[in-house]
Amino acid sequence: MRTRKISRPHTDLIDIINKVAEISNLSNIKYVIEMGHDNVDGFVGGAHKVKIRGTRDKLKITKSVIIKWHPNPVDRACFREAYLREISYYKYIVPNLLDIQRKYNIIEGLRMKFSNCIFTSTEYNKESITIQIDMRYFCYIDRFYKIDFSHATLVIKNLAKLHALSFVLAKLCPKNVEKIQNICNKDVQYGDVKSIPSSLKSYFMASVAVVSDLSAKEKLMEIEQNILILLNKTTSPIPNYSTICHGDCWSNNLIFKYHKNKPVDSLLVDFQLVRYASPVTDLSYFFYMSADRHFLHQHYDQLINIYYGTLSAVIRQCDLNIEEIYPKDIFYKHLREYSVYGLIEALISMKIITAEPEEAAKMVDMKYNHPNILCQYESKNRTLYIDRVNSVVDHFFQKNYSLYNVLNQ
Repeated sequence: MRTRKISRPHTDLIDIINKVAEISNLSNIKYVIEMGHDNVDGFVGGAHKVKIRGTRDKLKITKSVIIKWHPNPVDRACFREAYLREISYYKYIVPNLLDIQRKYNIIEGLRMKFSNCIFTSTEYNKESITIQIDMRYFCYIDRFYKIDFSHATLVIKNLAKLHALSFVLAKLCPKNVEKIQNICNKDVQYGDVKSIPSSLKSYFMASVAVVSDLSAKEKLMEIEQNILILLNKTTSPIPNYSTICHGDCWSNNLIFKYHKNKPVDSLLVDFQLVRYASPVTDLSYFFYMSADRHFLHQHYDQLINIYYGTLSAVIRQCDLNIEEIYPKDIFYKHLREYSVYGLIEALISMKIITAEPEEAAKMVDMKYNHPNILCQYESKNRTLYIDRVNSVVDHFFQKNYSLYNVLNQ
């Protein structure tokens, strides 16, 4: 979604900007508002880049923020729970994870970095989140960019750090985790099976229809009636081994810092779907939503090892034993059982995420307003769509991952 400047902002948005300026002790302010982000499609919209210029102690100050706020009341109602979930993440979860890092003086290479949330509102029909990110140093990548090993390594390490801190918090501060569990136990999208749109089955089957491996296609067709239950079960907490999960980790929700054109740092952003579930849900979602056939074949196993190594290192820094917290055999068992989540999500979304920006915007509208039309819609990038679908399906079955184990739990 390419940026566009807003010349006549809504009064509620102006109120948020003034509040941010007040919190930042800025006076005599001027601002420029842009809707959306370069290189990123606004699949759910509501993101405003705002540059605020003002004075503090007679010094000229410029502050760049991202304000998440929906101008359309219908959209606000649709995404209210997601906004409230992200607000809870910054209000309750981040402070607890930062306390763990400070207590154990986590070294730089293993320390998780968090976006600076400077203002939130939970007032009904005025829900908003304001994040300070210096976009001079961090930037998004285009979702058509073929993710490479260097970018993916940074993402995988960040997921490992997030999950490790969550394990440590559960071990050392169970009462704090109990509050977080109460917030995140029920998944925003899939917590109530009866509320999951049945049209997701149609999107899933549209992708299954282009699967080349007939044996795999038959197996996927057999689980059609169970995919809503699978989405519910895979995103629910599991005894002993649940962690705080990002919930939507793919290229649109990642930003990178570069040095001499090489990625050297990354941040996870947009925690609107944060959940308490198996950490494998984050891993499988990232791999199957972001990677192509060549990447999965070349780098998947190595990145899984990097993930577990980073997870172990952070836990060791906190004076705990990884074999007691998340044994390797349990981790690989969960990879086999819970990777079905990433597979189903990818098959549901692949037609949209492989489409050109204008087409993707139309498809999102169809998804929410005309779901039956979306299933029949043919993208200009059909070849890419078919290749990506077959990439994730082939990888899933080559790894001998399970479609059914979660259903039997």
